[in-house]
Amino acid sequence: MLSDMKTTVLALVGAILLAPLTTLAQTSVPDCPTSTGAYFLRVDTWKSLEPSHSIGFKTTNVAGAAFSYGAAKAKIKAQFRNGKSPYQLTGSTLAMCLVGVTDSGRDVTLARLQEEKDRRELAMASYRIWTGVNSQIDPKSIIPITVDKKGDKLYLVTSKEPLPSGEFILFSMVFDVAAMVKANTPGSLGGYDFGSHAK
Repeated sequence: MLSDMKTTVLALVGAILLAPLTTLAQTSVPDCPTSTGAYFLRVDTWKSLEPSHSIGFKTTNVAGAAFSYGAAKAKIKAQFRNGKSPYQLTGSTLAMCLVGVTDSGRDVTLARLQEEKDRRELAMASYRIWTGVNSQIDPKSIIPITVDKKGDKLYLVTSKEPLPSGEFILFSMVFDVAAMVKANTPGSLGGYDFGSHAK
């Protein structure tokens, strides 16, 4: 009887110790591609991504900012083509490889896009009459990620938590949005868009 209990306890301890290793094996990702570009993991295969560029800037709450004598902010949103990206994840976990498209993992940002019928938008800056343009992505849109350096200009980007259903864009560099708005050059703003609508 005592021997059976010892065997059972040892089996339980072994299962507990091996569980993290099993989870790690299940969540491990294949090595990143070597060719320059951005890739996302679909099932167990890396798929190449083409960059998406903004098609224009849209300013909202202009009247509110004007009538409040600068107390209220007008928001400047970058617009991206189509209501959904042609690149769709099959689950809610993100894994992306950036190969030779960024010099620093600290410049990588993932943001959730606001979905409209024929386009997607992202608040990139705000504007007050007296202070001008404040360039900052809406903090509510930013998705927590982990960026691991795997080699020279080679980074693996993963989501820290399961992604909510929606459309997203990953920026591989820091943009001077204020200068873009002033020069009206939205096409200079670009990133890698994708969607996650798995049920």
